[in-house]
Order: sequence, then C-alpha cells, then structure tokens
Amino acid sequence: MSYKMPVLFLIFNRPDHTRTVFEAIRRFKPDHLFIAADGPRHDRPDDLLLCKSARAMVDHVDWDCEVKTLFRGENIGCGKAVSEAITWFFNYVDEGIVLEDDCLPNESFFNLCACLLERYRFEDQVMHIGGAYFHNQSSRIKSSYYFSNYIHIWGWATWKRAWSKYQYNIDLNQDFLNTLKIKFPDTKEYNFWKNSFSEMANHSIDTWDIQWSYSIYKNNGIGITPACNLISNIGFGAGATHTLGHDAKTAALPLGSIDTIRHLSKIRISKWTDKKTFKKLYQFGNTRFNSIKFIIGQKIPIIKVAYNKLLKAVKHFSSSQK
Repeated sequence: MSYKMPVLFLIFNRPDHTRTVFEAIRRFKPDHLFIAADGPRHDRPDDLLLCKSARAMVDHVDWDCEVKTLFRGENIGCGKAVSEAITWFFNYVDEGIVLEDDCLPNESFFNLCACLLERYRFEDQVMHIGGAYFHNQSSRIKSSYYFSNYIHIWGWATWKRAWSKYQYNIDLNQDFLNTLKIKFPDTKEYNFWKNSFSEMANHSIDTWDIQWSYSIYKNNGIGITPACNLISNIGFGAGATHTLGHDAKTAALPLGSIDTIRHLSKIRISKWTDKKTFKKLYQFGNTRFNSIKFIIGQKIPIIKVAYNKLLKAVKHFSSSQK
C-alpha cells in the first residue's frame, strides 16, 4: 500500500457532521490520523454529551492507522483551539491535510493534496493548498488548479515549513501594509484586507484563519485553489460557530472531482480568477461568514437567530392562550 498523507481532523460538538466527514476520511484510510477537539463550554450543558459523542468517532477507526488525539477538558475558543491543534499536528509531521467536522471532501481531494504537497514541497512561496472553489467551471482554467492570493480553509493542506510562520497576533506595521499594497494594488481589495486585519488585531472575532492569511501575506506567500470544487461545507446553520446562514451562496456547494491532475508549468497568480473571487465573496460583505460580520464581528446573523427564536416563542405563547 502506498503512503497516505497524514490527516488532522478538527471536531467539537456536532457528532452527525463529524460522522459524515469521518466516513470520507475512512475511505481515504490515512496512515496517520490526528483528531483534535476543544472542550465543552461551561454555559452550554448540552455540550458535554455532544462533545463526548463526537469524540467517540475515534473508536471507529477500523483500518491500519496510527491515531493521536488532543481532547481538551476545558473550552479555549475557536481561535486558540484550532491554531494550537494545527501546531500540535506539525510537531509530528512535515506535511499534511486539515479537515474540520463540517468540511465534506470529494475523494479526489486527498489525492490532489498529496500530489501538490509533494510537487511544491520545496517551493517556499507556496504555503497553502485549498480544496474549495466558489465559481462555476471556467474554460479559461486549463489546469487542475491555479495559484491565488485567496486562502480558503474548507479542507486544505500545508507543510510544517509554512505553518511555522503562523502568527496568532497580528501586527499592522508599515512594512506589512506596504507588502499588502503590493499584493493587492486594487484600492477596494487593499482596504478590505486592511480593515479585516485591523479587526483581528483588535481581537474582535474569535478565529484563527484570518491570521493564517496574514501570515502568508507577510511572508510573500501564495496559495493553490483547485479548478473545481472539492469541498462541500455541510455545517451552515444555528449550530455553527461562524457559518450561521442556511441560505448562504457558499453553503453545501456541489462536489466536483479531479481524477487526472494537469499541472501548471509556472508559479503565477491567476489575477482574473482572484478578481472574480473578491467580487463574489468579499466585495459586498458576502464572506465565508455569509455576512458583513467578517468585519463587524458576527452581529447581524446573531441578531437574526435571536429574532427568529423570539418570534417562535411569541407564536407558541399566543397559541397556548387560545
């Protein structure tokens, strides 16, 4: 049997989603599986049972595989829990694949990651391999992937050499802003990312992935995006940490497949595709959080969820009085 790239599986309190994504991992059968979970929240008594049920997935590893776990007793929040789990992962491996419990991959995702991890292993500029593609299939993309400044983390892979440059705390010094301006000469894009990083520097959002983009940009790095979508996010809804909207354009995208990998001859950003990505996902606030809460800290969807709960309670009360 050929060597299978290590996989880090990030889980929390959604056993149904965890089970679905675990089945995809089981079909891949990695030689090394790392499972990391944040602890239950004190103010959510249902977390204790849900987290325990999600963690029980480790008992279903029924193939020849070395399993390591990082199960926290206390909740430390999304930002620290995920970033520290990835650091833990790369304490053991030099390269690998990262999947969260709501990121359902097509089987070809694993093969593409393994192939590109090997191909660009010593290309310091290439720091990230993503699995999500948010556009319709384009005839302008002749290869199986393209190089991008946009870093998508719904199923991805990287190297220890790249993750070693990760910074959880953002420093918006002038050197970085100059680098950012070179990377995004368009004023709208530059201002979007400057504002996003400013929000993270002020710790307005508990996350880890904005800092990953920051770390890549700071080190003049780029990412890889597949030419068709290989990841479907099945986690949108009220139980999610960030992706709360069921009607998001990026929710549960259909899966494609890359069965034959056609490589690029040069490392060069696809500016045309990046421009499309900015317009679709970021320019009007339709980020991975499905609203402008990427900038203002998740307020709008939370208000919407609270309003819907209140409306339901009022209807229930009214019907009980009849």
